[in-house]
Amino acid sequence: MARQKHMGVFYAHPSGMALGQIKKDTRALEELLRERFHKKLGAASSPAIYVMSGRQEHSSGFTGDWEKWQRRVVKRKHATTGDICYHMFVVPGGECGRATAAILSMALDDGRQVVVWDKETGKLQKVKRIQVTDADDWTSGFRATTE
Repeated sequence: MARQKHMGVFYAHPSGMALGQIKKDTRALEELLRERFHKKLGAASSPAIYVMSGRQEHSSGFTGDWEKWQRRVVKRKHATTGDICYHMFVVPGGECGRATAAILSMALDDGRQVVVWDKETGKLQKVKRIQVTDADDWTSGFRATTE
């Protein structure tokens, strides 16, 4: 298997999270993943990690159609390399809203790596499915489950 040179990571944070916190989390997640890959593969063999927040992706690619944007997040390819843009999808804490749940479900269906990030411990756990906890709650009525 060829070495992966770049690894795009989609940070699926809550929509109401403050911009300062998103930036702080994005840097922390990038550093956490870089350290893990360096430890596992060595610095020379590790991919360059690029973390994109949901806010950044929404600002640059949302055109008014939520379903279209959700599909685009998962299916989009890099214009130059033709590789997928996001190899990993990370949700903090597991609880999420409807749009994030749809993105994570599509990513799982597409065979992508989807994980819950415990920001306190730094632990990353593989997501097995997306569960509806309250279909009427569009901001936090869904959960990425690791069981």
